[in-house]
Amino acid sequence: MTGNGNQRDIGFVITKAPHESGLVANALTTALHAMEQGKTIGLFLISDGVWLSKKHQKNGLVDTLGTLMAGGATVRASGDHLRAAGIPGDEVMDGITITDHPYRDLVVDVMEHWGKVMTI
Repeated sequence: MTGNGNQRDIGFVITKAPHESGLVANALTTALHAMEQGKTIGLFLISDGVWLSKKHQKNGLVDTLGTLMAGGATVRASGDHLRAAGIPGDEVMDGITITDHPYRDLVVDVMEHWGKVMTI
């Protein structure tokens, strides 16, 4: 894939909270390694995965997410799930797009924009 616009080589759908298990850390590390190999990355945070988007967390995952975004990864978070978690938009990390149509946008990303998909 080209990586231009919304096209991404690999998309990661994150549904788990950062503190639930090592799965989120593994997914972000995998994304970082893929990016280092020249792959373009997209991430979609939905359900408890939206907790990863919260500013000022004291864990290495936020740093890894920041590194991914600095390297060109696109990140979207479900507005519905942010509201359900009580995370206001001003507490979401800069550079993360909040979508009010998460299911539609996720299906479009998976079906049309991402070459491969990993879900946790």
